[in-house]
Formats: sequence, structure tokens, C-alpha cells
Amino acid sequence: MLFQKELKSNIKIFLIWTFVLFFFAALIAPFINGVMEDADSLKDFINSLPKFMLNLLNISENFITPEGFFSAKVMFMAEIFAGIFAIILAVNVFTSEYETKTIEYLLVKPLTRNKIFFKKFLVLFVYYTIFASVFCLSVLWLFKIYVHYEYNSSILAGFALYLYVIEIFFGALTVLFSVLFQKSFITISLSSGIFLIMFIADIFGNAMKKLEWIRYFTLFKYISLGDTIQYEKVYILNSLFFILIGLAVFLLASKIFKNEDIII
Repeated sequence: MLFQKELKSNIKIFLIWTFVLFFFAALIAPFINGVMEDADSLKDFINSLPKFMLNLLNISENFITPEGFFSAKVMFMAEIFAGIFAIILAVNVFTSEYETKTIEYLLVKPLTRNKIFFKKFLVLFVYYTIFASVFCLSVLWLFKIYVHYEYNSSILAGFALYLYVIEIFFGALTVLFSVLFQKSFITISLSSGIFLIMFIADIFGNAMKKLEWIRYFTLFKYISLGDTIQYEKVYILNSLFFILIGLAVFLLASKIFKNEDIII
């Protein structure tokens, strides 16, 4: 019952964020053919930009491909969407129980704390997986309809994998902060703060050689959109590594949830 209840109560958030991301991708896909037809002009424009700006945006001539253009126009925002969605959903599933005091009601039911945590984790896992899967299938579908130039579908699937990594990693951090502090303001502030710091650090690490070392402390260095386009390589092992880190954080959060007192 708890699993079904959580699925039902959070389906609105899932549908809204999934639709927004799909709508954004659908706005860009029809223009890709036009961009590719004018590829020479776009190449001249890229070459005319200052090197600092190219590094800041992490773009080069390699982006003059259908998947490269899509990455530059859509994936930058898609990663932000995925991070925000993961944080908001995790707060709704976990932190809200503490603030509404419904967690006390759950704990007196014939369910162990481990089962309560697992059912809530399963809700997050289901929605995160569907979110990334819908994005993957919809992008492949949009490209099949609108794009008539050669493109690498594996790169497009890789983009969806990166969103999944972001969801699992930052969703896990949010759950950890939720069971530690049991307050939505603190949880959201810490989770979104870490996300923004990593995101901005990766951008400036790309733009300035002196700050390049900062990128090694961010998630985005290891699932870099720019490197994926430039080298035509999806960083699958890196992605699996950070998914495992996220699952380890979920496990740590479950141990804390099992033993932590409820703040009244």
C-alpha cells in the first residue's frame, strides 16, 4: 500500500517534469536539419568566437553534427532539469513525511523501518528510471522523424544515461540529507547547493586552464557532454561508477533512517 500511495501522490510531479523536458527537446529537433544545411556558416561562426567563450560553452567544430547541436541546445538545460526533478521528488517522498508528522503514523504500522525505506526508495528508483527512459525513447523518436542527416544514436542514448546518473546521485544525496536533518529547507538548500557548485565549477573549469583542477571534484567532469561529442564516446563505466556511489549513499541513508530518532 505504501508503495502504491507514494507512486500515486508523486505522479503529478513526474508528469510535469517529463512533459517539460520532452517539450523542450521537441522544440529543438525540427530545426536540426536547417542547421546542418548551413553547417559551413555555423563553422565560421564557431571559429569567430573567442577561445574563452568556446571553452566556457565547451563547444568546437565537433558540435556541427545533429547530436552535437542537440547537446549544445538541449542537454545543458536537461541536466539542470534532471537535477531539480531528482531533488524535488526525493524531498516529496522522504522529507515531507517528517514535516507533516506522517512518519510517526508509518512507524506505528506493522512495517519495519527497513521496509518503509525500501518502498520509498523503490518509488524514486521507478520514477528516475522511467524519466530517463522516456527521454531516451522520445529523443530517438524525434530524431527519426525530423533529422535526415547521419547521426549517432548511441550518443543520444548516452545523454539519457547521463541524466539517469544525475538523478540517482543527487537523489541519493537528497535522501541522505533528508534523514539526517528532517527539514525540507535544509535538505533542498544542501542538495541544490552541491548541484549548482558542481555544475558551475565544471563550466569554469572548462573555461579557465588555471581552474581546470576543480572539474575533478565534480560529477560532470566524468560524464562530460563536450568530451562525449568530441571523442564520440559514451562514458559508460564512469556512469556505472557514480550510479554505484549513489546506491551506496542510499544504503547509508537507510542505516541512518533505521536508527535515527524522529525530531518532534
